Amino acid sequence: MAPTTTKSKSAPRQANMAFTIRKPPYTYLHLSLLTVPSHPTQPLDEVGARSYLFAALQQYLGLTGTAVPIDILKVEDSNVWIRVPREDEIAVTAALSQWVGARGVSLRIEARGSWLGGVLARKADKDAGLWTMEA
Repeated sequence: MAPTTTKSKSAPRQANMAFTIRKPPYTYLHLSLLTVPSHPTQPLDEVGARSYLFAALQQYLGLTGTAVPIDILKVEDSNVWIRVPREDEIAVTAALSQWVGARGVSLRIEARGSWLGGVLARKADKDAGLWTMEA
């Protein structure tokens, strides 16, 4: 008797494709302006935000700090969202962390990440009362 072979019909294959971006080109930061309560301040605008960032980087890194490219994405009330090249993230973070300007003005890093959506989501969660910082 001859061996019999059976051919089964299989379902059509679906091609699943996934990719990973290992080194995103930019880092996004959400900053907030902190001031001393006794000093009245002007509302934050793009020019003011850029001058604060420029001053912080110049104080921390000197002339090299002034060459760091910073894109201001949005300014709203006392908040500013910026984009910096991933290679400059550490320098910008360090410069902003130690900088205190005239009359006690400083910039606090509220959120930082490789994707703008994640940085914005933290702001939305915080505004909705879903995000709290535990001590």
